Amino acid sequence: ERKVDAAAVRQMVRRGMQKLTGKSAPFQHLFKPTDRVGLKINCLGRPLIYTHHEVVQAFCAELEAAGVKPGNIVVWDRFDRHLTDCGFKLADDPKAVRVLASETYSDGPGRLNANVTYTSGKDNPDGREDGGDKSRLSHIFTSDVDKVINLAILKDHALAGVTLCLKNIAFGLCDNNRRFHRREHIGPFIADFCARQDVQDKFTLHIIDGLEGCFDHGPKPGSSADLFRPNTIWFGFDPVALDALGAQAIEAQRKVKGLKPLKRVGRHPQHIELAAKGGLGVADLDKIDVDRLTLG
Repeated sequence: ERKVDAAAVRQMVRRGMQKLTGKSAPFQHLFKPTDRVGLKINCLGRPLIYTHHEVVQAFCAELEAAGVKPGNIVVWDRFDRHLTDCGFKLADDPKAVRVLASETYSDGPGRLNANVTYTSGKDNPDGREDGGDKSRLSHIFTSDVDKVINLAILKDHALAGVTLCLKNIAFGLCDNNRRFHRREHIGPFIADFCARQDVQDKFTLHIIDGLEGCFDHGPKPGSSADLFRPNTIWFGFDPVALDALGAQAIEAQRKVKGLKPLKRVGRHPQHIELAAKGGLGVADLDKIDVDRLTLG
């Protein structure tokens, strides 16, 4: 059972953001009261691991305290069932924090924008869905929010190596992406998608919820034996740097458990290096500045 001290998480968010920005009022520094702010969470690892409710609630509370109207805050993930399986209640009240999904498991239309697409022939044609070589972006991302906070989690992945900030963007924002679920396609797709200008423009802040992590059998672990508790939240503006740090933490835990490094088992997180080569951030651990804060 997940047991998290909500007050401690709120303090972690406040102090972490102050350290990151160097501002006593970090949310007022980054967000205007008129901004529509999206919180992109990750629920795929249900029922064992997903973005903590307490982390989501802390960010919502800090945004509201900075003057952002509750109705202008959207918590979202790709599928409705993933959200509800994790205890998030879908809601679309314009006066309260909204919880929405881009796609639905029912016959509903979902929230996808046919006018904004990602096109690539560098995929597995056998994995293509109705869109052919096109993937529609989430209408929530393209039209409902002005700025996005990436609330990723700390988790390994059977194909990509890790699911952290970059993968939470690429596979969370568009449909018809099963076609990239091969080792030779997944890394290049993640790096290429995250290089989009609209992604660069809207993703204002990147977070890794490392209160809990998954070091093996991700992205949907079947046993709590695959989980560990770093009790950490990473804050940053560089998703590549955060992914490099998160991958390091996962590798360290694999070593503790006597498991081989991800590269040795054919799961090297190539997309982190590709994103760095594409100028999206820093992947070299020796060049990443890390400030550590401890509560208490």
